[in-house]
Amino acid sequence: MNGRKTLKVILWIMVLASAVMIFLFSAQDATASDGTSGRFVRLIFGLFSSFRKMSAEARTELVESVMFFVRKCAHFSIYAFLGFWLMHLVRLYRTSRALPVTVGLGCLYAVTDELHQLFVPGRSCHPRDVCIDTAGVLAGAAVALLFALIWQKLRKLHMKAA
Repeated sequence: MNGRKTLKVILWIMVLASAVMIFLFSAQDATASDGTSGRFVRLIFGLFSSFRKMSAEARTELVESVMFFVRKCAHFSIYAFLGFWLMHLVRLYRTSRALPVTVGLGCLYAVTDELHQLFVPGRSCHPRDVCIDTAGVLAGAAVALLFALIWQKLRKLHMKAA
């Protein structure tokens, strides 16, 4: 297998792994999802001694007050990974419209993900989340384009030096 085919296989694996990870998080019922978010927040806050010195009630109140923000950041971040890998994959197919194709596919997956949540106990479908997810795809795609641009510049410099 040549390098380009190998890269396509790797990128397909990364895109599919990102999509599966998103699906699995979305398949968690509301209690499990809240537990995952809560454990993450407690882990991060636990790094600070001032949090550890708070009463249990104050810690719970603080964690609950930031949960919405953390959950939306998680949406954005996980879709940014999808957008990053998807942009690299779409560019390998040499389309001149890589960014709109990437964002369109990412948005379509976000819509299906939200619809999937309608069938998960305690979860719901929010257009706001589709917007956040799509923004994450766009951000990940932008980072991928930036990486590609830097890579091209470095290759040109290396070729001139050789």
